[in-house]
Amino acid sequence: MTDFSIERFVLRCPRAGTYLRVNAQDEQIENVSSPDNAWAFHTHEGAVTHALWIGQILGVTPDVVMLR
Repeated sequence: MTDFSIERFVLRCPRAGTYLRVNAQDEQIENVSSPDNAWAFHTHEGAVTHALWIGQILGVTPDVVMLR
């Protein structure tokens, strides 16, 4: 049987253990406690690229986590 589920990746802050999302009001990056509410990426490459960009800004690169 083939699994056709779509992969999803989120960004996790290594120090805080929280996840990142872009809020709807002012499009700022913020922390959330649940990966279900986090900014989701459908490719590993996209998540890694954004993690590196955020790391350049914040000084700490988030971890890329695959959701199952």
